[in-house]
Order: sequence, then structure tokens, then C-alpha cells
Amino acid sequence: MQNDECIYIGEQFTDYQENSLTSETRARVDAHLTVCSSCRDIYQELNRVLDQLHEFPSLTTKPDFTQNLMSKIDDLNHQSPWQRVYQSSFTRVAGYAIAAGLIVALGLNIWIDPISPNGIRDYTGRENPQIQPMESIADNVDSLLGNTADSLKIPHRATNSGTSSLQLVSDTQ
Repeated sequence: MQNDECIYIGEQFTDYQENSLTSETRARVDAHLTVCSSCRDIYQELNRVLDQLHEFPSLTTKPDFTQNLMSKIDDLNHQSPWQRVYQSSFTRVAGYAIAAGLIVALGLNIWIDPISPNGIRDYTGRENPQIQPMESIADNVDSLLGNTADSLKIPHRATNSGTSSLQLVSDTQ
């Protein structure tokens, strides 16, 4: 179980390892490590990790590495946001994703609502012949109702409503 003292001791481990603590603080860490097994285990694990890190071979770089790195960083700082987006590898992936989405949408549109060369397909899947434009709506209504006379021919009369008046002339459509 960690308490405030364990937290304080854990914060001192790096300086304790490097021998940079005051003698009082070092004595406090030593005393705590003798009585607290969980802090002692954490400190021993830290030592194992540090030993493994020291076993890695050291890295060397070319003499102009720092200058090249700083030059590349400077170039990136002078690019416009659009240049950064255009040069990003995510832009290419996003473009492919958008193209794939459009192809899927087009395919679904054709599959759900196909274009028929002989007529218009309604949502039930039945073929309907092409609707030809009619000469007038009135002719279509008259023929559907079986009227032989024109229903829009009205006798001569005046129609008044509120503040306006409309004069209809007979025998005109």
C-alpha cells in the first residue's frame, strides 16, 4: 500500500541512483527501503531496467546530422498549411477512402433505383411506360371522367370577392 511517504521516496529514486541527494534525504530513502518491501521491489526493478539500457550499444551519427535535422525542421516551419496537408501520407489514404465511398454510393444507387431503357421503374419494381406530356390537364381530367364536353367552359358571369371582381367571357377556355 502506498502512502505519502512511499510517493515521496519514489520521487527520489532517480537522484538516489545518481548519488545526488543530500545526506539526510539519502538516509531517509535508505531507512524506508529497509522497511517497505513494495518500494524496495520498485527500486530493484528500476535498477534492472537501467542496467539493460546500459547494455545497449551506443549510437553514433554523421557529423552533419544536427545541421540536416535543423534544416528540415526549418523547411517544415516555412510550409503553408495546405502544403503540409498535400504532402501528408494521410491525404492519399483519405483520397482513396473518398473515391471508394463514391463508388459504393453509385453502386447502391444503381442497385436500388436502376435506370430502365424502356420506361421508368417505380419503387415496386414494375415497369411503367413513359408518361407522354399532355396537351392540357383539363383534357386529361375530362377524358378520365368520361365527359365529352369541356368542363372549363363556363357561362358568362361575373365573380366578385371582397374588393376585386373578375369578369369571365363565355365560350373561351
